[in-house]
Amino acid sequence: MKLFLFTLIICCSCLPVTAQRNCATNEYWQTQLNSDPALRLRYNQMENAAKLHPLISKKEQGAGVAEMPVITIPVVIHILYNTPEQNISDAQVQSQLHILNKDFRKRNDDTAFIPLAFTSFATDCAIQFELAKTDPEGRATTGIVRKRTDRLSWQQDDKMKFSASGGNDAWDSRYYLNIWVCNLTKSLLGYATFPGASPEKDGVVIRTDVFGISGSNNTAYNKGRTTTHEVGHWLNLKHLWGDTDCGDDSVDDTPPQKTYNSGCPSFPQITANSCNPLSSGDMFMNFMDFSDDACLHMFTPGQKQRMHDLFTVSAPRESLLHSAALNKPRNAGASPEPQTDTSPRLSIFPNPATDIIAIEFNSQKPLTRNVYVIYNITGRSLAEGQYTGGIISVKGLTAGTYFIKVRHGEQTLTAKFIKH
Repeated sequence: MKLFLFTLIICCSCLPVTAQRNCATNEYWQTQLNSDPALRLRYNQMENAAKLHPLISKKEQGAGVAEMPVITIPVVIHILYNTPEQNISDAQVQSQLHILNKDFRKRNDDTAFIPLAFTSFATDCAIQFELAKTDPEGRATTGIVRKRTDRLSWQQDDKMKFSASGGNDAWDSRYYLNIWVCNLTKSLLGYATFPGASPEKDGVVIRTDVFGISGSNNTAYNKGRTTTHEVGHWLNLKHLWGDTDCGDDSVDDTPPQKTYNSGCPSFPQITANSCNPLSSGDMFMNFMDFSDDACLHMFTPGQKQRMHDLFTVSAPRESLLHSAALNKPRNAGASPEPQTDTSPRLSIFPNPATDIIAIEFNSQKPLTRNVYVIYNITGRSLAEGQYTGGIISVKGLTAGTYFIKVRHGEQTLTAKFIKH
């Protein structure tokens, strides 16, 4: 029974990105459950156990006053790239960790835009994320693994999670949150496993161009909220509408909702023939709806409760509390490849650019006295010159996406940049 006295299963079906937030978790998870009866049994047992062991009362949930210890989750990012621009920077990875920590700790500035009817339900989830300092063998790590792959794109079939199929094997998912960042097909933004998944598959997959703060032209999904949404699923949160008409998200303090919202709805969002008769309408600004990044602002105490249930004794995520991933490395040996990237590549700074750009070779060594050519997305040459390690003016270009090619010895290297 909902706290709102109404009943309000898992993540997203594949519709065009322009129409809605497109996460593939529901379709993916239903396939996993149908193919593995043992997984379905484990998941159902976990759901039943969560109902028997509440950590906070319904009254505390509604008031948003419950205190819980802060849980820190070690993270490893597997970056799979085929082109240089897919090999995203450490800074972009850090930007996504910053977003996760703000969103899950209610430190995101855009909580100011939560409608008054819902402000009392916005809560600090007392969960934070940190890149691993120690790998599964006890060696020092940055928590970022880079691997060049011959795969041009990936589907929701888990192949990115296995080295044998061109991806990268998961680190022990009992002690790490594995996030694979790769060039998912443009029909989806990401997907996640729910608790109980096979250990070698457990984790989150995010499309490269929506991970962190980037120069993506996809303004609907450029604030890192796709990862917030998918990590929510990994922490056992369902969609507000339960992935069916007026379904159940297993949370008491989210209003009943007929279906997903998209874009940036205006408050109140009242859906025709809705199961929610409240004048406040849908909680479209909740991170588990499909609104655009700019309009997602909050989790509720009930969702916090559901996430923290995973870390109780013998619960599916309890082992993360005992992870050594954030401890001082115990093994002085060098980390195995592919921990670093030595393949020749260009980096463009700043990107997006306004008036000027600079080029770096493998992010450190500047190129000197090399001929460059700038092309638009149709392949038309727009500018050329000799790069001598200084800056290149792009002030004369109109806003859009461009490519720059530079001769480096006997090689031609290419990078993409965005002009604002």
